[in-house]
Amino acid sequence: MPPMLPVRVAPYVISVLIVIVAAHWGVSRAYGAHPFWSTSIAWIGAPTGVVFALLIRRRSWPVRLCIVSSLLALSAATAHQGRLAFAASFAENRLAGQAWYLGWIGVAVASSALIAVILTPLRR
Repeated sequence: MPPMLPVRVAPYVISVLIVIVAAHWGVSRAYGAHPFWSTSIAWIGAPTGVVFALLIRRRSWPVRLCIVSSLLALSAATAHQGRLAFAASFAENRLAGQAWYLGWIGVAVASSALIAVILTPLRR
């Protein structure tokens, strides 16, 4: 009997679980996320990353890999620069704080999408 869904969901569920469990184990905090919201970024970003991976699933595997890798690099750079600017302003620069937070959400989005792309190498 063929599956009811046109897309196999196991790689996408696994990618969400990996990102959320890693955040709860303190990986995001160890790499520079604020301890207060180091887990909430995963709960926001991981499902969004799966949606993004599903949106680009029609492209070839190398193109998908390049897109999500670029997104991960851009998000990590945004989070890092936001953290540096926020700390340098003694927590006064609100825009830098938002860049730090949203950059980490972007890292969770890109990480979840990257894991999903790696786990689904063939176009269906």
